[in-house]
Parts: sequence; structure tokens; C-alpha cells
Amino acid sequence: MSGLQNSRNPSLADYDLRKFASALRSKRVLDSRGLRALADDIGVSLSDLSRAMGGQMVSVGKVIALCRWLDVPVERFYLQPEKLEETNCFTSCNVKHGEARP
Repeated sequence: MSGLQNSRNPSLADYDLRKFASALRSKRVLDSRGLRALADDIGVSLSDLSRAMGGQMVSVGKVIALCRWLDVPVERFYLQPEKLEETNCFTSCNVKHGEARP
């Protein structure tokens, strides 16, 4: 896995909020405006910008707006689900095949 999984299940798709927040903070350093003016320019609220820069979840629409401001594709921070090995957990003798119950 290339990033930090937010969910407890790596077999589910996720979004690397830490890398996303780091990218936002890095670009913020290059912008001399205040956070409120920056948020207004991006099209998000000040609290949304602050949450995103702190590594917290924001809505998909806000993520898209922030990624456009970063000039990166939304998928840059996407974490693909890990492929788990298939197991044959239902092949034990506890499972009966072919007989219907009345």
C-alpha cells in the first residue's frame, strides 16, 4: 500500500487524507493571502479549508475544488483496495451441497 489507510479494512478503497493535507499546506506556504481569502478564492468555507489542511475529512465537492486549486487530479491521493488472497472457507464438511431441506 502506498499511503495511510483511513479505514480499518485495506480491502476497501480509501483516500490518503494525510498526503492530501500535506499537499494543501505546502501550497498554502506559497500563497501570501490569508486563509479566508484563499478559501473564498477556492470556493470552500474557511472551516472546510482548515479541516482539510488538518487531515480531516471534507465532502467530495470540497476535495474536487481543493484538488483543482492544487492543480492535481483527484486520483492523486486515491488508495486502491488491496487484493486479498481468495480462501475456500466454505469447503469444509459443515456445508452440505445438493440436498434441499423440506
